[in-house]
Amino acid sequence: MTPIALSILLAAAPPIPTLSQSAVLDAPSPTVSPTFGMVIGLSGDRVVATGPDPSKEGGSLGQIATFQLQPTGEWSTFKEMQSIDQVRRGAMVLQRLAFAGEQMLITEDRRDGSSSSVVTFEAAASPSGWRQLSRLESPATSPEPAFGASIATDGTIAAIATVDMRVLGDKPRTVQVAPKVFLFERIKDGWKGLGFLQRDASKQPTFFGASLALANNTLVIGCPKAIPASPHQSLVQGGDSAVVVYRRGTDGAWALDGELTPPPHRVDYLGFGTALATDGERIVLRQAQISGSGAEVLVYKRGTTGWVYDGELAPQVDIVRGPGWGITLAIADGRIVVGDPTALSGEQMTGYVGVFARSSEGNWGESLRLKPSVAVTSSRWGVSLRADGRRVLVARPASEREGIMPGGALLFTLPEQRDAPPVSSGAVAATDVPLAPSAPPSSPAPNVPPK
Repeated sequence: MTPIALSILLAAAPPIPTLSQSAVLDAPSPTVSPTFGMVIGLSGDRVVATGPDPSKEGGSLGQIATFQLQPTGEWSTFKEMQSIDQVRRGAMVLQRLAFAGEQMLITEDRRDGSSSSVVTFEAAASPSGWRQLSRLESPATSPEPAFGASIATDGTIAAIATVDMRVLGDKPRTVQVAPKVFLFERIKDGWKGLGFLQRDASKQPTFFGASLALANNTLVIGCPKAIPASPHQSLVQGGDSAVVVYRRGTDGAWALDGELTPPPHRVDYLGFGTALATDGERIVLRQAQISGSGAEVLVYKRGTTGWVYDGELAPQVDIVRGPGWGITLAIADGRIVVGDPTALSGEQMTGYVGVFARSSEGNWGESLRLKPSVAVTSSRWGVSLRADGRRVLVARPASEREGIMPGGALLFTLPEQRDAPPVSSGAVAATDVPLAPSAPPSSPAPNVPPK
């Protein structure tokens, strides 16, 4: 696009309204993790923020700051930060966190080839706001080093993948022919295993479980053809790309609810489904080039006969999306929130968090941009976000170099739908993407009891 054409577009497009944070949530004391605030969670009136921490000696490890909304409208922090007890030596904890209801799941990633685990917590009246409940581990007889590679929970059901997503320098990935997604259910005294979901091995689903989203009895599982590798790792490719949808019936059984496949004009986008969000009636997903810099965010909705394509999300022309476009996604009160820490404004990498809404014509377009009024690390703005209702939580990682200490998160409160600004005229509704193929709801899904 020429500078003149860009100037005309900028002049014609109305500016996108911005929204500042409603609360700044900083850790209550100095933090150990150099990127504290990278890992966040939001559920109801409670927020958590933390950062990855490696264990050199084992024992109690990690810092989880917890914030609670008070009747006055202020957010207060619990005086102590929660740690994880009985961490094994050589493990990396707090890389991934899932939080819903009163349940919180945290990964414990082993680096010695033995099985990893997921540590569970439950909200409690304690100085930290939590009590450590149990450990979820793979029931398989052979080690599952990547157990917990991605996790999701709705507070009642937990989904835990075993696909190897780790970039470990010169160490190869643990490639499985058909990785599993284990299901657990919260019961009175802990969690019980329900079995696992597994895609047919003939499809070479190497990265089945690379991403997970769970809401309203709908479980969405990303199965991209490939994921990025480190410079010392060979690029591993599976069979086809798909996003597989399961739905839980009234009898508690999970059945296949459809499979989304990449648009035919984007066969070079091997990373179809590397990021996901769902509210049960809508799925938003990221598809990305693995060896290039392209990335797109697509929306699907539940139709009368299956899942159908519902549009693509793109920012207004004053923002240039980067290779990180859609690296994190959320659905907030029917609107879609997109993060891109690599987005450019002019020639500056500013990062981006934008809110998209559906126009009266049925197209998706920008409605709001979330703009912090406090210092953030621009190269990480939009790297992680969560939503619950009209609240949107955005990571504010620590950065000693940029003077952002000790790290935490920023909370935004979206206006009610009737008070929201109109959707931008730059709404995108691509029409060259076919309807997503969908299996009938009665199609059986694998649900094998753990051994």
